[in-house]
Amino acid sequence: MLAAYGGQMSAQDTDYVPQRSDYSFHSDVHAINDDGDVRWDSIVVYLTDAKGHTQELYSQALPLDTLQWNRNCIGEIVEDDWNFDGIPDLQVCTGPMNGFGNYTYDVWLWNDKTHKFEELKYDCEIYSPSIDSDNKCIVSFWRLDDEVEIIKYKWKDGKLFEFEREQMSASNLADD
Repeated sequence: MLAAYGGQMSAQDTDYVPQRSDYSFHSDVHAINDDGDVRWDSIVVYLTDAKGHTQELYSQALPLDTLQWNRNCIGEIVEDDWNFDGIPDLQVCTGPMNGFGNYTYDVWLWNDKTHKFEELKYDCEIYSPSIDSDNKCIVSFWRLDDEVEIIKYKWKDGKLFEFEREQMSASNLADD
């Protein structure tokens, strides 16, 4: 993922320090075709601050024939507090991994010291994430046929680490 600023800053803008609440967001999904077949989609998230400056964040949709999937979710932006600092972060849906969903997301954390969104780097895919604010953890949900895996992540020294993993059958989960 890359980030770039568009537009020019005027002299009156040099003292402007954007706050998290200054930003509005929208995304656009761009299909890249090769001989008429969709090979992948590129997702651009546009962040516009109160002064009208736009920052672009780039994501790569999953390398699937996205014409076979519900494209409505690809590029969807969700604002959740991933690092539990009380400030909403951004996540953009990059698409489903299989027919059971297992949606993946790219995540940018708001850094209140630099006044910028910074890419969350982690060593594994976090599928269909949910935020458990009470326990201050990220919950990943993966399903393949009747097998379900729930993995919970916590923060330590500024990085996410796995602290709990549970496997079960989807039919048992539905009974609970």
